[in-house]
Amino acid sequence: MDADLRELSDLVKEANPAARNRNARISFAFVYPDRRGRNVMRQVGVVHSTRPGDDDSKTLRQLQFQTGDFLDVSIY
Repeated sequence: MDADLRELSDLVKEANPAARNRNARISFAFVYPDRRGRNVMRQVGVVHSTRPGDDDSKTLRQLQFQTGDFLDVSIY
């Protein structure tokens, strides 16, 4: 669970050519059930495809990712 968002974005770029575009941004969010059982989405960071940013070094552990949570990845 010590992967950072830059490492995850590199994996996404290997699998999806759209993420390799020099202007691409990859957004990460956690999806998990709240206390009532409803799914909640929490934005955790955005990584730019070609330039470093503030969110690159955030780890899943620092962001409190838990087993059973889903990771939502958006490329735009």
